[in-house]
Amino acid sequence: MPYLRRSSPARARLAAVAGAIWFAACSPPLFGQVLFGQIPGRPEPQRLKEDQRQGVVVDKSPGMLALRLPRESTTVWRVVPTGNATIQVTGSATRAMLAPRQFIRFSATLDEFGKVTEPVVKVTFTGGGTPSVTAPGLGLETGGKKVVGRRPAGLYTINGLIRTVDGTTVTVLIGKDRFEFTVPEDAELVVDTTNLAIVDKDDSVEVDGTYYQIGQLLASEIKITLAKPLAPPDPKARGARK
Repeated sequence: MPYLRRSSPARARLAAVAGAIWFAACSPPLFGQVLFGQIPGRPEPQRLKEDQRQGVVVDKSPGMLALRLPRESTTVWRVVPTGNATIQVTGSATRAMLAPRQFIRFSATLDEFGKVTEPVVKVTFTGGGTPSVTAPGLGLETGGKKVVGRRPAGLYTINGLIRTVDGTTVTVLIGKDRFEFTVPEDAELVVDTTNLAIVDKDDSVEVDGTYYQIGQLLASEIKITLAKPLAPPDPKARGARK
């Protein structure tokens, strides 16, 4: 029975195209237009104007921000990031953020035994990432070939979770590597993350995206500057930054 024979790839593609054309021709007008990416009565998406892109955070909820755009306007936009949106949240952090289980990035000068030889003057809170020890100038990474218990001396970039904090002494563990270092009281503590959960009211924002209706924006780019230094959430306060 020929009609049970497996079709060739070319024949299958031809059948699929023919079926699509038949579906478009025989179905109600709406389905045919949806098939070819057209929806009757729906306007073309508009891109946010350049003078509307800088504003301030009014409120937030899971997966959405409420922004006043532009800053001096009374118009509030409900903003949802696209799946591939570029997100950056920056600002400063309080000393209290130096606590166990915080993921940080910092540069440190290591001797050949892997010990930090100088105070760390800048710590970045990234909100997460992959633990690593890299030396951009040396091309070295954790797991690379090296003498056990030794590490080529140089400047390294370290990403990892804080294990302990004792006064100005901070310890980070990455695998079997232990890094103990001093963070002076005047060290620069900054935030650079993609975590929108820490965003709060009055934070400054720069956003880009498209919309079908004024007040509802699908954002492709969100840049937020924290209005206040980031601090650990108060467990007693609802809606505190996390």
